[in-house]
Amino acid sequence: MDIVVEGKKLSRLTNPGPDDKLREILQGSDFEDYKSPLFIAWQLNSACNLGCLHCCEEAGHSMPDEMTRDESLDFCRQIVDLDIPYMAISGGEPLLCPHFFDVCELIRDKNISLKIETNGEFIDEETARKLADLKMRSVQISLDGATAETHERLRLRGDWKKAVAASKLLIEYGVNTEIVFVPTQFNIHEIGEIIDLAYSLGVYGFYTGKTMRIGRAAQNWDILCPSDEEYAGFFEILQQKTAQYKGKMKVYHYPYDVIEELKYRLECPSASLLVVPNGKVKLIGPLPFICGDLKKQSLSQIWVNYKNAWKKPEVIEFTKKVISDPNLLAESNNWIEI
Repeated sequence: MDIVVEGKKLSRLTNPGPDDKLREILQGSDFEDYKSPLFIAWQLNSACNLGCLHCCEEAGHSMPDEMTRDESLDFCRQIVDLDIPYMAISGGEPLLCPHFFDVCELIRDKNISLKIETNGEFIDEETARKLADLKMRSVQISLDGATAETHERLRLRGDWKKAVAASKLLIEYGVNTEIVFVPTQFNIHEIGEIIDLAYSLGVYGFYTGKTMRIGRAAQNWDILCPSDEEYAGFFEILQQKTAQYKGKMKVYHYPYDVIEELKYRLECPSASLLVVPNGKVKLIGPLPFICGDLKKQSLSQIWVNYKNAWKKPEVIEFTKKVISDPNLLAESNNWIEI
C-alpha cells in the first residue's frame, strides 16, 4: 500500500510522496536498469506486545539473530550511499526496538523519505514530539475497527483506545498521520464507520485492501477471510467514501489479493526490497525465497541477486504453484535461500 514501483515498464505508483528526486528517477526507466531499489520495506524487529490473528510476520517474539544497533546503522548508511529515496519501517512493533530513533534519525538526517508503521500503543506525548521532530513522510496507525470490540478481536491484547489516542496525539503535534484497516469476517461491516472515525480524528489518509494470506493470516484464513459478497459491499462503500471525502481526506484501497499480485510480479517485479529483522532479504512477502543476507553481503550485491532471482526456474515454478494452490501461501515464512 506504500510506494509500489512496477517492473519493466513503470505504469503506476500507489501513494507517491512529493519527492522530486523520485519522480526524476522514475522518468522513462526500466526495472533492469536500476542500480539500486527505489523502496526499502524494513521489519526492524520481531518483538510485539500484541498477538494479531492476521500478522504476516507472526511477530511476538525476538529473533535471536536480529541485527544489532551497529548492523542496523550500517544498513542505513548503505541506503544513504545508494541514494534510495524512500523506506518504510515496521516490526513487530518498531517502537519496542531500543535503537528505533537512532535508525530514524540517521535516515532523516539524509533527507530520505520515511514512513513508520505502528500499532500506536507506545505513543505518548514525548514519543509524539520526537516523531514530529523527524518530519517524516507519515506515521501509520493500525486501527481495525470502529469499536474496541472489533479491533481487539483481531488484535489480541490490543487496546483500541490507545490506538485512537495515539492518532490524536500525532495529529496534535503536526505529524502526517494515516490509518490502516484490515478487513475480516468480523469487522468488514464497520468499514463506513471506521472511515468516518478516521476523518473525525483529522488523519491525512485511510488505507485498506484485501487481507494478505500470509503468516498468521494464512493459519487463521477460515475465520478471517470475508466472502466475495462481503468484499463486494466493502468496495462499494469504499467508493462512496472516497467520493464523500474527496479533497478532505485521502481514502486509498488496493483492490487485488496476494494471488493477483503474484501473477503480476512474475512479469513485473517491484523495484523494492523486503528486509526482515535478522537482515535476511525476502524476494516478496508471499513467497519463502531469501535473496540475500545483510550480515554477509552488501546491499548492492543483494539488489543484483534480487533481480536475478526473479528469472530462476525454481522461483517461477513455485510461484505458479502458489497461484494454482493458494494454500501454499502458508509456506511464506518457511524461508528458502536462493
